Amino acid sequence: MTHQENRSPLEHRRLLRLAKEYQEKGFEVILDPSPDDLPPDLAGCSLDLVAVSTDKTIAAEVRSRETLALNGSEDLRHISEKVQMLPGWEFELVITNPRKKSHAHKGQTDD
Repeated sequence: MTHQENRSPLEHRRLLRLAKEYQEKGFEVILDPSPDDLPPDLAGCSLDLVAVSTDKTIAAEVRSRETLALNGSEDLRHISEKVQMLPGWEFELVITNPRKKSHAHKGQTDD
């Protein structure tokens, strides 16, 4: 299964925010690019977003702690290495996690 098929609502929201951030910077954004949207060397890679400007292209993955190792860390390393070999391309890994709410519990102390 690809990461897109397992994307959590948290990851989806962060991906949409990331797309908006890049669009505001003047990038053309492709969400969940198909193999036809990618160079041949990346056609087999599952990417969440590709952002294209006149001088650079960013390939991005959005993961939460739970899905960080979904296909093992090797899949992210593989994607990163392939992207770095392409002139003008950069790889960005965005980690998102739920905001923690602090709860004061009676009788509990921090050790």
